[in-house]
Amino acid sequence: MATGGTSALLSQISDDFLECQVCLEPYRRPKVLSCLHTFCQECLEQLHKRQGHAQHLECPTCRTKTELPGSGVTALKDNFFVESLSDAVKLHKTVKETEGESSRVVCGLCESGQEAKSYCVDCKEFMCDGCINIHGRRAALKRHPLVTIDEVRSGEGLRAKSRTQPCKLHTDEALKFYCETCKEAVCRDCIMVEHKDHSYNHLAKAAGGMKKELAAVLEEADRRLAELKGKQQEIVSKKSLLKVNVTQVEDSINKAADEARKRLLDQVNAEQKDLFQQVQDIEKETEKEFCTIEDAVETAIVGLSNTSDFGRNVINHGTDLEIISVKADVQSRLQSLLPEVSPDGMRLTEGESWVRFVANGAKTDVLALVGEVPDGTTGRLGPTELGQHYSGQGQDELVTLQDEIHRTDFRATFTTLGATGRLGPTGLRRRYSGQGHEGLVTLQNGIQLFTVKYTGTYEIEAAGAAAGWGKHTPKSTRGRGALMKGTFPLEKGEVLKILVGQEGVHVVRGNGVGGGGGTFVIREDNTPLIIAGGGGGGSGLSERKATSDGTKETSGNPSSGGKAGGAYGAGAVQGGAGRVGGGGGGLLTDGARSENKFGGKDGSNGGEGGRAFVNGGVGGRGSLNNADGGFGGGGGGFGGMFFRGGGGGGGGGYSGGGRGDDEYNQCGGGGGSFNMGGEPSGESGANDGSGYVVMTLAG
Repeated sequence: MATGGTSALLSQISDDFLECQVCLEPYRRPKVLSCLHTFCQECLEQLHKRQGHAQHLECPTCRTKTELPGSGVTALKDNFFVESLSDAVKLHKTVKETEGESSRVVCGLCESGQEAKSYCVDCKEFMCDGCINIHGRRAALKRHPLVTIDEVRSGEGLRAKSRTQPCKLHTDEALKFYCETCKEAVCRDCIMVEHKDHSYNHLAKAAGGMKKELAAVLEEADRRLAELKGKQQEIVSKKSLLKVNVTQVEDSINKAADEARKRLLDQVNAEQKDLFQQVQDIEKETEKEFCTIEDAVETAIVGLSNTSDFGRNVINHGTDLEIISVKADVQSRLQSLLPEVSPDGMRLTEGESWVRFVANGAKTDVLALVGEVPDGTTGRLGPTELGQHYSGQGQDELVTLQDEIHRTDFRATFTTLGATGRLGPTGLRRRYSGQGHEGLVTLQNGIQLFTVKYTGTYEIEAAGAAAGWGKHTPKSTRGRGALMKGTFPLEKGEVLKILVGQEGVHVVRGNGVGGGGGTFVIREDNTPLIIAGGGGGGSGLSERKATSDGTKETSGNPSSGGKAGGAYGAGAVQGGAGRVGGGGGGLLTDGARSENKFGGKDGSNGGEGGRAFVNGGVGGRGSLNNADGGFGGGGGGFGGMFFRGGGGGGGGGYSGGGRGDDEYNQCGGGGGSFNMGGEPSGESGANDGSGYVVMTLAG
């Protein structure tokens, strides 16, 4: 070994390695824990007393638990490697301080003041030439190893000539052999007696092999440390990018919010606050993931660094005996740490756009004016598209999204969203939260626009709404909606228009209630898929009339007095008394309405006809007492207080039901239905309530 090399190695040993980290003093009776951290025996005894654990001791540095032998801290392994290394470093520094100075190292055995030429490792004294001769003539001191002052100053040979450890059983014999059977250092007498038939080797040769084994494990530890530090840098970088990403998104939200605030200031402010909260929630969840992995990386780095430093110092500065003593502990500690700190198990969320913002621009016909923060690739929902994230990588073209795994579970139920009366719903709120069509529905003038999630065949069930009811027309007698079913092939991304029929209004007083709205499932170009007719409204009914039910046939039912339903459109516009009901609205044509109040051609004081689907599907207004028809083209009723007379409204549907006659104990006709699906089925008058649509992915 070169002179400068050993000197440099001894100079590089830090004070932390040679000082107890509890008392911050040089080690006194140093003891090694199972995690390879070393502390003074007295410090560990006090710590054990404070912790109150009889069977184990918790390391104050890394919290690893060390099982204690029966006799406690005293029985822990002595770290004589650190103790002897401390003496070597201290001696080396003492001699190095005299370099370039007029002072010199003097003999410590005599009072001659002569310059010391050598240092006795066992006596721990500097000696001049005279004392060296005397020292060498004494039989008891002959075997003491001597080191020249130059060797002490350079560090060369200082550790190699450290005294040999005596055998615990045979104190006059040194430990010079290694019993491979018992895995321990032994003396010559041990080989002849206690280890007579065991396999053994010279201590130096055994230590050489162990050095190679430790070096191989430490090399793997170095590689893993480099990977962990790279992962740590990646986390720091991505946390910085996350902050930039969040700031950019918040700037975009602010800009969109300022533009929308001009239209609806109060709503925009409330929505903006909600958006920021969503962004912060996503940021917190993502940063929490980063911090969790970062903590694991830092803990792994500390554990591996401490163990590697210990092992490397043993290899570089330990004697053969010291290497043998700690080799198994170092190797065991590294083998226990390496599987736990693999960066492959510390995966981070891919991509840099953890938070996204989709602005709604100038849209004002939906609840969200500013825009929305999709759940994106973090939080409870997974990514929605692969994009180019894996382009050019090994897994390119081998990775597909697993969203399709839930296709067979897809089921969506569309309701009135809590709306009642002649006008449709105005807000989605959170009524579809947690369901298959969450986030896929928007509102346009009460009609729900649904974007198909998966390509496949869907079973669609549509039910028309029942008619209104009142004091003179109880619920048990009112017309009920039709129920239609069919299967339909749909493409992912296709938009369907869904109008869910609403019941006619509850009329507290008066005769002639409004008709129920039809339920429509229509393609974006207004091509009908399935339509269920609504029930017709009655006037003073004592029992239910079949003609008032929504029918599974395409033509709407006539009134019970004979007024016909419309063809592919609306309740017939026929002559009659002035207090008739309004006709039901169809797919393309509005229902008939009274002359005086609503600008129709006959029925001077009757109700208003329901609007066609293509004209918005609004229910007709009642002439009196709010006897309105339901959203979905339900015709309005007369609603007057006359003891006899006053017609009910026709039901909405594919073809509207006939308007009710101006007679007591009569009713408007139920709306017609339509079904272009496969495996079609239908039932007249099957739904006694609000309309609904159920879509189930069949295959």
